[in-house]
Amino acid sequence: MNLETSVHSSARNQAFDWSFAWPWALGFLLIVYLGLEGGGYDPLVTDRVGVAVWWVLLFAVAVGALPRRTPTTIACVALGLLACFAVWTALSLAWTESTEKTTTDLARVATYVGVFALAVFSRGPRGVRYTVAAVAAAVGLLAVIALLSRLHPSWFPSGTQTGQFLETGRERLSYPLNYWNGLAALLAIGAPLILYTATTARQLLVRALAAAALPALVLTAYFTLSRGGILAIAVAVAVFIALTPDRLPKLVPLGLALAGGGLLVLLASKKHALVHGYSTALAHHQGNQVLLYAVIVCAVVGALQVGFSALVDRSERPAWSQVSRRQTRIFLGSTAAVILVAALALGAPSKISHAWTDFKKPSTSPGHGTNRLGSIAGESRYQFWSSAAREFTHEPITGTGSGTFAIWWTQDGSTGENVLDTHSLYMQTLGELGLVGLALLAAFIALSLVAGTRRVLDSPLSERASLAAALAGSTAIWVTSIFDWTWKVPVLPIAALVLIGALLTSRAAVSGGAKPWPIGPRVGIVVASLVAIVAIAIPLASTSLVRQSQDAAQEGDVQGALDDARSAQNVMPGAAGPRLQQALVLESAKDYDAAAIAIAGATEKEPHNWRLWLVRSRIEAERGRATQAVDYYRVSRSLNPLGQIFEEHG
Repeated sequence: MNLETSVHSSARNQAFDWSFAWPWALGFLLIVYLGLEGGGYDPLVTDRVGVAVWWVLLFAVAVGALPRRTPTTIACVALGLLACFAVWTALSLAWTESTEKTTTDLARVATYVGVFALAVFSRGPRGVRYTVAAVAAAVGLLAVIALLSRLHPSWFPSGTQTGQFLETGRERLSYPLNYWNGLAALLAIGAPLILYTATTARQLLVRALAAAALPALVLTAYFTLSRGGILAIAVAVAVFIALTPDRLPKLVPLGLALAGGGLLVLLASKKHALVHGYSTALAHHQGNQVLLYAVIVCAVVGALQVGFSALVDRSERPAWSQVSRRQTRIFLGSTAAVILVAALALGAPSKISHAWTDFKKPSTSPGHGTNRLGSIAGESRYQFWSSAAREFTHEPITGTGSGTFAIWWTQDGSTGENVLDTHSLYMQTLGELGLVGLALLAAFIALSLVAGTRRVLDSPLSERASLAAALAGSTAIWVTSIFDWTWKVPVLPIAALVLIGALLTSRAAVSGGAKPWPIGPRVGIVVASLVAIVAIAIPLASTSLVRQSQDAAQEGDVQGALDDARSAQNVMPGAAGPRLQQALVLESAKDYDAAAIAIAGATEKEPHNWRLWLVRSRIEAERGRATQAVDYYRVSRSLNPLGQIFEEHG
């Protein structure tokens, strides 16, 4: 290589914009990975991601690669609030009813903090645009995979696992997140981002692909039959349209998407075997038909968007298409007034009252198929929330400990349903972490929404659309969290946190260029990273060892299973799970005396867990100690008085 070639090569490297790497690593690769791994719901998946994220952050900060620019004050405050929420979760280990469950929750929240910190520290001059594009691409890809898993399930052998496990989930599309409401929530996060890409991408091909993805997204949302998710999609798109500049050109691809998506839904709704999720030859035939329809409709929508974009870009915009803020306010005010008058005329207050009554009915099914979309049935959510409110009353400041609602519910619940969550992030946080926990979480959410809105309104017109898309996408997670446990499906909050990180560190808020950070903050982040890694690694190691023990037990390796379970206990001495695993292995080996000792240790760690007492009762019966077996059975029943298992056995 001669000197001239070397100079030109160096110039090209300097001109190459590496600022896209961080947003695409977080906003695309991480989200796609978690999405394809069941949304990251398995703690082993999320904990490994968390450890990797914190190691990357540690080394990047230590060597000076991060932060790329001095973080904005508002972003640092948001990061501090989320970190304080994680610290409060950790402090709840001091009073929790389950060390194991609280540690699992702590690892998840610590992972969220690490991802948000990376999003804040890695932002570049065009971070918002790159982040929006990356998350949009990730959600679009996952949406297409989800749709194909219904239309051509033979391509995705694991796509029907949820339906096999839950009969009620067969007709509701859930792959690859394995939860229909979670999939719909992901679509809600991505909808405004894809709409933004379809209207503002520099390349017409990218606009066409994004526009073509929108009808597919509508059809995918239909197959989930998720009422809350579809509502969140509408809210997210409405937020984007309300805050983005030059709205009329955005409404054209939105109209095309709704028309194309509506046509696909109409065509698909006639294919009953496909809609109900059957795995028959007829369902496969109908899936192939709808797949053909989808390809045609999406291609037409993409082509129309290309034509519209070319027309708008090359011709002078007519004056009537330029809508001022004053005109927008008048229109919105008039529309709101008309809606209010119409609602009153149609008796909305009375209908809302009746709907609330229906919502409060326990275990009411909203029906099947599209019938559920028009139902207001709460499916026992009101009962869950009421129990969480009583949990808060019991411990108003601290709560009962993160992750412990399931234990509380079995003692306090008004139905015999087995549940893990309240189906509301806010009520669950109130019950498990008290006023302090809810205040920290609410402060973070409020800051992200209020400061995010200010960022949008104060930004230059050239950047406002991307900021509006980021805000709209992140809003979706807070909407779905009202009615569901989407906070515990990591791909969803991580996608939102990546958007919030970009939003709060937007270029409009940057003063000055990149400055090296002082050694003090760097050391602090390195120390915090090490603490977070330990907090995540402990439950990760314990869970991994328990899983290994279970695998060894299934293979008949009793000693190996015991060794792994004891190692898990050594890693997390306060957990009941490793002791339970030891008891089950020893019970299978008919060493009932040793099993009794192990299960006694488990009940000592979680004295309010009815399942542990039931296992202890069974082991005592196998030992021939009838009196103790009956006593422990009664304890188990007292901790779960409405449990169906006790009704079945009397």
